[in-house]
Amino acid sequence: MMSFRFACLSALVAVFLPGTLRAETYYVANRGADTNDGRSEGTAWQTIDRVNKADLKPGDKVLLRRGDCWREQLLPRSGSASGAITYGAYGTGPKPLLLGSLRKNRAEDWVRDGGNLWVAKELPCDVGNMIFDGEKSCGVKVWEPVDLKRQGQYWYDEKNHLVKLYSTKSPAELYSDIECALARHQISEGNKSYVIYENLALKYGAAHGIGGANTHHIIVRDCDFGFIGGADQMGGDRTVRYGNGVEFWANAHDNLVERCRLWEIYDAALTNQSNGQRTRQENITYRNNLIWNCEYSFEYWNRPTNSVTRNIVFENNTCLNAGGGWGHSQRPDPSGRHLCFYHSDAPAENIVVRNNIFDEAVTNAFYAPGYGEDWLAALKLDHNCWYQSQGAMIQLKRGRYTMAEFARYQVDTGLDAKSIARKPGLVDPAHGDLRLAAGSPCIDAGAATSDKRDFQGTPIPQGKAPDIGAYEWVK
Repeated sequence: MMSFRFACLSALVAVFLPGTLRAETYYVANRGADTNDGRSEGTAWQTIDRVNKADLKPGDKVLLRRGDCWREQLLPRSGSASGAITYGAYGTGPKPLLLGSLRKNRAEDWVRDGGNLWVAKELPCDVGNMIFDGEKSCGVKVWEPVDLKRQGQYWYDEKNHLVKLYSTKSPAELYSDIECALARHQISEGNKSYVIYENLALKYGAAHGIGGANTHHIIVRDCDFGFIGGADQMGGDRTVRYGNGVEFWANAHDNLVERCRLWEIYDAALTNQSNGQRTRQENITYRNNLIWNCEYSFEYWNRPTNSVTRNIVFENNTCLNAGGGWGHSQRPDPSGRHLCFYHSDAPAENIVVRNNIFDEAVTNAFYAPGYGEDWLAALKLDHNCWYQSQGAMIQLKRGRYTMAEFARYQVDTGLDAKSIARKPGLVDPAHGDLRLAAGSPCIDAGAATSDKRDFQGTPIPQGKAPDIGAYEWVK
């Protein structure tokens, strides 16, 4: 269970010291000005840089105008137990968009470098992906310029900060839109706490959408993450590229990700992981999210043995087509798994995976081959719906199981006792409608859950159903 004690403390402070909690709301819009005070829509700030410099206090809100777009990195401030700092949205229309890319659309952006090679400069860090024509296709990263042999292949020159792209004609002529995804987190939250992000859209970053070590009391709610990751993690080491949707690295506790949509992520949509000494990872919940075309829907590992993992909950999520994204075919380590549990030395208890849909994976829906029976005892898997039309759906240390062998997996492991292995019956997944269709075997097949409040004590309506997702699993 997540800790709610500080919510009571917040109420007491508000009662006895009302003058100390005068929260402010600040507005940000493309048509604003950083010389404004930011305290109204008419006096909005203009840039994320101005937001990053603001002296925010617990309880303050920063609201970005819907329909606007920024190509800047957000560096949040911490709140406290008396109030989180919220980064959200105002107005009507699409969610405010944070892009982690530079656009190279103009003819003058590209200079011919002989034959079918073209160069674009002024790209300050590694380009982990190139997104063409409004997401119709992506570039293919190569590691040496001599490997540039086909349309859309590109190489990043770390020394000269440029991209070299193979194209049969000027890229600005061939493509209507070119986004170069940069290797930096779109929201970098290392060492931050008591922060809420809601109703934001993050796209085209080559590192993590939201990333940072040593966080606690973070809420990510109703946000979108698309075309994230692909950056070179080790500086020219072609075996390691990275980039997750939301990552809680190293010490992380009392964090929540809910009602988000995540797609086309190079690595994991959602993950908590670490390889540091005495790392504490506990009370982290991922619920009611939609995940599709990501290499992993959820990835976990924690090392070494003096670290600890407790109370990780992954529930009510709809996960489709693991490994079906842009990065799978160009990975040096193609995987394509919904649940990926790499070897972890840290003791673990109460890792809960329930009420989820896992529909099709390129390799495995559930992968944990490095764990013995003692570690599997920490897993609480149940009331899930599994479907994989071919291959080994589940790969454990004790063996592999196809979907047809699901009953044997249940008997052998004691896991997923009340889960089902059937096509989930979604309305129209090919066109993005992931609601449960009438007659779906998942309707009313889930278990009631006990976690009804977020860390601020806000009730979570148990009977409220959204437009999309597997929320119907909650009775």
